[in-house]
Amino acid sequence: MSKKNTEEQTQTTEEQTQTTEEQMQQANTLAEKHYVITGSQVQSILRYLFTRPYGEVVQGIEVLSRGLHELDTSAIKNTDGKK
Repeated sequence: MSKKNTEEQTQTTEEQTQTTEEQMQQANTLAEKHYVITGSQVQSILRYLFTRPYGEVVQGIEVLSRGLHELDTSAIKNTDGKK
């Protein structure tokens, strides 16, 4: 293998590493956002995940089954100003 090819491969590997790091940073940024999801939506997602191979979905199932907390709707104001 020539020196030029080795340098090109090294540069490509470095670019891929940078891209992966950028994707991880974006994923972490998304993880900081908060969403409201209904119980029926959770059940629908879980039903789908249970049809997939366990190794592919185990982390997602864990998040949905343990990581979600029930929303206290009494503390939320409606858009018209009523509680």
